[in-house]
Amino acid sequence: FYLMSALLPVAGVPLLSHWLHRFREAKGQIDLKNVFVVTNDVAFPKFLKWAKTQEGFPQGNIINDKTRSRETRLGAIGDLKLVLDLKRKELEGMNVVIIAGDTLFVSDFDLSSFLEKLPSTDCGCVAYSLSNPAEVSKRGIAEVEFSTGLVSRLIEKPKPNETTSRFAVPAFYALRKPVQDLVNKYVTETKADGLQGSPGKFIGWLLSKKCIRLRTSTLAARFDIADLSQWKETLTHFSMVLDQHLNALPPRIVSRVCARIGVMGNPSDGFFGQTLSLSIANFFAEVTLRPSRRLVLVAHPEFDPSSFASLNHLSTHTEQNGYYGGLRLLKATCRKFLELCSKADVEVKGNFTMSYSSCIPRMVGLAGSSAIITAAFKGLMRFYGLSLEDLNLTRETLPQRILDIEVKELGINAGLQDRVIQVYGGLVHMNFDQKLIETCSHGTYTPLDIKLLPTMYLAWNTNVAGDSGKVHSTVKQRWLKGEKKLVANMRKVALLADSAKKALEEGKPELLCDLMDLNFKTRREMYGDNVVGARNIELASLANKHGMAAKFSGSGGAVVCLRRPLKSSKGTDRFAFSDEDEAKIRLIFIEKGYEFARIHPNSTASEPVVGKQVKRSTSYFSMDAASLKSDVEKKTSKSDKNSSTVPSLRSGVVLQID
Repeated sequence: FYLMSALLPVAGVPLLSHWLHRFREAKGQIDLKNVFVVTNDVAFPKFLKWAKTQEGFPQGNIINDKTRSRETRLGAIGDLKLVLDLKRKELEGMNVVIIAGDTLFVSDFDLSSFLEKLPSTDCGCVAYSLSNPAEVSKRGIAEVEFSTGLVSRLIEKPKPNETTSRFAVPAFYALRKPVQDLVNKYVTETKADGLQGSPGKFIGWLLSKKCIRLRTSTLAARFDIADLSQWKETLTHFSMVLDQHLNALPPRIVSRVCARIGVMGNPSDGFFGQTLSLSIANFFAEVTLRPSRRLVLVAHPEFDPSSFASLNHLSTHTEQNGYYGGLRLLKATCRKFLELCSKADVEVKGNFTMSYSSCIPRMVGLAGSSAIITAAFKGLMRFYGLSLEDLNLTRETLPQRILDIEVKELGINAGLQDRVIQVYGGLVHMNFDQKLIETCSHGTYTPLDIKLLPTMYLAWNTNVAGDSGKVHSTVKQRWLKGEKKLVANMRKVALLADSAKKALEEGKPELLCDLMDLNFKTRREMYGDNVVGARNIELASLANKHGMAAKFSGSGGAVVCLRRPLKSSKGTDRFAFSDEDEAKIRLIFIEKGYEFARIHPNSTASEPVVGKQVKRSTSYFSMDAASLKSDVEKKTSKSDKNSSTVPSLRSGVVLQID
């Protein structure tokens, strides 16, 4: 059976037709007469039939490479060379865009803008951030110089410990003329291996020989249609949230909530204690709502799959993502929302389609589940035009109602900390006084200026960490029984949040180092090393070894790290590593199966956006992708303001179908 991914329908249209739509939109840069599709002899009749239905696209631009098996195929670069040789006259003097036939991007990608902004001295590619390090060995990875946006190295399917980059580059490259000369040079020096190589290897070789300058643009995501099961899951998801041109179906509401870290005092938030918590922009969850005839909850193709390639695939997916996806979170949120509306005598009319996405690392205590629930709840309020007052809620009581969704609806053992910071945003000191909680359903929440914080880092386990419910279970029982030593230690941990708040307000952030170490030490005493886990202990110890204090960010699997400032430290930031040292330390963590990144605080609570399209974005481990793109574009325009763009109607396109 031969799977022709390029002809599979996405949102009701063959994947390849979406590219023709983008080419037509790129007026002045691409003419359909200069677009060529190269395929093999088996698939050639199907593509010829497809071409007959495409207005303005010449049937003669379907190129048959005459091969009929994987053993005899020319390879990606062989096919590219075939087209350049056969169509030398048509493509002479042109820039060339190379695209793999099973590649497609979502609606945030604007081909016309991409070509217009590409400086005349540079070739171009796009990259998206990988949240799962296991995917590194399956992708082409770009090492990017953030100050310029230029790719310094492109590595095809490296091991995760061979690079600190997590930027994946799909097979989409804009090359400057003369492309024929570049291909011939590559084939001459690499011989048969070069012909069989991937476009990524070709581009990587050009970079290594300094034949080109390659500039990258950020991309939200790509469709990865490697087999029928992936196509079906992707089709189900995107047919409900995108139109036939892969643009979001308007009108819609997008509600975003960021991940959080417990700076100090956790896990006492579940025991009427105190915490200091921070919202971070590195990772976030989004929930999208749009009107529809029936109420539809859309399964996420990655987190809620119903089909797998094999038992091994099922097992691996479960290890990385757990047994539960996000649908139960959306369903429980909707049910609790309706209950609150009924109690407040508020009538809700109209149905919606609700979908979600998240780049928050799974199962490492960064509040990924509660972020989805909070985003869904905020989205529902905006969808129905309701205020907190309409539901008899306040900013202080909303976190408790969100917690009820997890505890009462889903039986998840959790505390208030996550929901408070997701409602407030920024940096917040929280006092969960028992009398106040029981009488008012909220604690005392004091926002602090995030500028008081020193530079901090986050390290997390890329293998599965413990389930937070299991981590908390025995301790909760012992605490309820009044075990004296445990109660005293939990109280000690709670008071550390007060001490941290005082240290920050007095301008003594270095005091947080000892407080963090004490927080982690006391937690180990309460829970025991068997529950804390060897990997978590190793993670904290690795941070200590490199001059950092460390404590759990949440239930386990990730630690907040703070560099101990050297006495000789000079400059404005005594707590930050140099870029070079940070990269070296990150590589050490990666080699042990962890990730390491600088924390970027999120200053305010993210509110939903109503009635307009919101550009999609992803987070990079050390920088928000939207910020990265803005930063790169500013510096690009500054350094290349005299550069010209791609000449009108002088770019050809080669789509290679394996």
